[in-house]
Amino acid sequence: MASTKSRNRKIPYTRRMQYEEEDDLDELDANDITISVPGSAKPPCPKPNGFDVIKDGNEDLSLSITSKLLKCCCGNRCWKITESYDKSKFPHPFRFFDLFATIGSILFFFYDVVTDVFLAHNYYSLKRWTEFGFTTAFIVFPMLVINLKSLRWYHLDYNREKGNGYTSCIVWFLRVIFTFPLMIGPVVRHIEYLYHGCKSRSASLKDTDRKNHYKQMLHEDTDAGMMRMLEAFLESAPQLVLQMYIILTETPDDGLLMSIIRPVSMVGSWIGVSWSLVSYHKALRASHNEEEIGLSLCGTIFYYIWRACEVGPRVVVLALFASQFQFYMLIAVAVHWAAMSIWVALQKPEFYKKTIDKIVFDIVIGYVLIFCFQNVQSGHTRYRAMLYYFVIYAENLAMLVAWQYITTQKSEWYYFAALGIIPGGIVIHIVVQLLYYKCCHPRSMDIVCCINPVQNYNCYQSVCHEIKTNEESKADTGAYNGQTFDV
Repeated sequence: MASTKSRNRKIPYTRRMQYEEEDDLDELDANDITISVPGSAKPPCPKPNGFDVIKDGNEDLSLSITSKLLKCCCGNRCWKITESYDKSKFPHPFRFFDLFATIGSILFFFYDVVTDVFLAHNYYSLKRWTEFGFTTAFIVFPMLVINLKSLRWYHLDYNREKGNGYTSCIVWFLRVIFTFPLMIGPVVRHIEYLYHGCKSRSASLKDTDRKNHYKQMLHEDTDAGMMRMLEAFLESAPQLVLQMYIILTETPDDGLLMSIIRPVSMVGSWIGVSWSLVSYHKALRASHNEEEIGLSLCGTIFYYIWRACEVGPRVVVLALFASQFQFYMLIAVAVHWAAMSIWVALQKPEFYKKTIDKIVFDIVIGYVLIFCFQNVQSGHTRYRAMLYYFVIYAENLAMLVAWQYITTQKSEWYYFAALGIIPGGIVIHIVVQLLYYKCCHPRSMDIVCCINPVQNYNCYQSVCHEIKTNEESKADTGAYNGQTFDV
């Protein structure tokens, strides 16, 4: 559904405004969905070994598996199979992979939080008050922020629905209670996504009801992804740096239990940060309701490896540098944060109108750019990414060399491991990222390997401005409402 305004396909920080624009133009009637049989009849069984084919001709194995599982488990009586949908209206139906990934996100959320709490409790038992204080702070503060933010979103949704009776009072009560004070707002978002996803595939509902649940599923998926990513960068990433710093600087004998809990907690934080980027990226693409830009299962795997190899070495080198240059590490991070925030401001992202909101947005994205790349502007991404990764790789190698020169712990097990992880992570990250864009990107066939850096000053404009449209760049960026956006 075309919107009257152009939308950035990278980060919908305007949240649900884009959906509201679509709702104003969308008439919810029986014509929204094309059904191959009457509503009272049993939906047709899928063809033997038949796969759902997306617009670029590739076979979507996940949708096929979903249809076959539903046929075996429900006999197509409870769930509407994908072959019955008009994919122009339902380009991203709820799949088995979505169910599995969402349950995994919920489990990893609890895994990350519980292991961190257990770690803080052990620091308290060992009377290591400094470690206990910082570990606890990196648990409590992010939880307060993300759950209050989720509560704020519920307040906005409540005002939007006020008087319409879309949601019962008991549902609003449960949302508030589980978000604050129980502090599991991201889990509530994931559960609501599962609920609406299942309802959008229900064969017992009317067409208009399925359409409404489908839209709400996209809402909740984006909200849950934003919540998880916010939690990851406020809690998991700092926690990972902190625990690695403690390992490098402290050598007390804390016992076997502590030597197990801490690595388990660190692995959970690393997985949490990497997966939060994947789930948000996947939700963002689905939210645009266009089949050709959805993320496939293969693309999800490559994107996860890309992000894991980007975040992991960065966290390791920050902890290594901090172990030898405590105060100078804080200065280096602060300078990087300020520089990235200014860079974001120069790109002039148009997500907010108020000046204070723009400043806060620039600062928040600048903080995220301490750990990994995040695009905030339309146009070709490659030159912005190349500039960012050049800076990040230079910082990583410089901090590694400085640590290697100063450290006296060259006989420790982690010395040679660090010398291999940082450069090795850079190489793997570059290779996997290139493979993703060449083989797994939703529009990999349209991506031009080389762009003329002189024509229309593409390189300069891409670094700090939106690239103007031209015929040669449309194949790489994709057209939308008369403008081009990088996908």
